[in-house]
Amino acid sequence: MVVGVPASGKTSLAQALCREIINASYLSKDLIQSEFTKDERVCGQTYSLVQRPAFNILVKYADLHLTLGKTPVIDAPFSINHWRADELSDWVSPFKAAAKERQARLAIIRCVPPDEETLRLRIGKRGYPRDQWKLANWAEFMEREPFRFPIAHDDVYEVISGLPVKAMILDVLTNYLGAISRER
Repeated sequence: MVVGVPASGKTSLAQALCREIINASYLSKDLIQSEFTKDERVCGQTYSLVQRPAFNILVKYADLHLTLGKTPVIDAPFSINHWRADELSDWVSPFKAAAKERQARLAIIRCVPPDEETLRLRIGKRGYPRDQWKLANWAEFMEREPFRFPIAHDDVYEVISGLPVKAMILDVLTNYLGAISRER
């Protein structure tokens, strides 16, 4: 699972991991949710109606892919869930349960931008309408979605996303997932 604040590089990393890991499948929370909430991401009436079903779909797809012998690589921010006062504040437990039932490892990779200015430039470059609030209220955004938001799991690896994607992949596969021998 690859998590992180918006524009932290998690989608690039997750998709690159899928290309490198044999039998991997890519699952994206934003891809599922965006079909229902084109402009809303963290608030709004439509978002409040679809956030739970979209999350459940993501967990069920991850579980299904595990039963099919796939390695699901999940791309999801989850950077605001730590302060939310709803059932999704504990987003880790359903994934832990699915992994445990399928005797799989829940490995979480936190994608962290190199610094605030880089993140601000990335968000501005994206040009998404939903990002206008973030840029106009930068201090509040950084308080709500800190780079190192709490994750209730003991198997979390942090990657600084300022490196080239190939270097990040090599780091994750070698130093975290143990998929590549260090002697290679």
